[in-house]
Amino acid sequence: MKERVNIVFVVLVYRNTQDLRDFFTNFMVENSKVIVVESFYSESCTLEFESIAKANSSDFISVPNKGYGAGNNKGCKYALEHYDFNYLVISNADVIIEQFCEPILYNYVNSIIAPKIINLKGKNQNPSSPFKPGKLLENIALWLYKGDHTRLIWLYFAMSRIRKSVFHCTSWISRRIFSAHGAFVIIPYSVIRSLYPLYNEDMFLFNEEEHLGRLAALNGVRTYYEPRIRILHKEDGSMKISSVNEFERMKQSFIAYYNYWNLLSSRMPSKTLSEAWRNSPPICAIRRKSASRP
Repeated sequence: MKERVNIVFVVLVYRNTQDLRDFFTNFMVENSKVIVVESFYSESCTLEFESIAKANSSDFISVPNKGYGAGNNKGCKYALEHYDFNYLVISNADVIIEQFCEPILYNYVNSIIAPKIINLKGKNQNPSSPFKPGKLLENIALWLYKGDHTRLIWLYFAMSRIRKSVFHCTSWISRRIFSAHGAFVIIPYSVIRSLYPLYNEDMFLFNEEEHLGRLAALNGVRTYYEPRIRILHKEDGSMKISSVNEFERMKQSFIAYYNYWNLLSSRMPSKTLSEAWRNSPPICAIRRKSASRP
């Protein structure tokens, strides 16, 4: 029989064991279970990660290092096989949960929840994409990546920042977004069941958020920004875009994302992805006295 918990945390780790120690030091969510998923680096790291997990009464699995999407897909599968839960949180290890009020979760039915994620430089990382990426914007990104324009890629990110600024200026009207930042995303059980696998494993480290956003929209699932849940993300906040290795990973992931969704769009002319995004059912506000499954 599956163990019953309210929230399952899938925490993907790679190499850095100190982040996982810090995660557990600050972890205070009741009626929850943590599944530590290690993207394999070395035998010594595996032993240390497993020891940390067991010391904190958490489950541990080690998988081949095939990136963010592959590791989290494995963690979600493990959660579905072993636990009966209401919500699943996909979380980085390098986060501190500063504010987490469980009753807030019950205001969302069949919706992905994107909390306020602040990095060490004070930047709000959510939403990942406030609006559905337009064809023009994606074609510009494709041209930049395919042409190896490492010094011009900042143009694409500048346009993305402008879109985020527009959203935060108007979020008092609607907090609906297109995709949630992957450092900490909350997903109801019903959504996990309908969308699994969540990620395209051909994408190693980037654009997984946009893939999930499109997958959710296609299946009538909305995503909402929820600033009353607050997460500190301890990354340095300064991705080195000029790094050839970094750029190549971004290029590979974006092209895999672009090809997948453009091929799918060409096969479903009667219902475009933009129509799915517009017509997905609205949020339903509910009040629950108990943590029953959505």
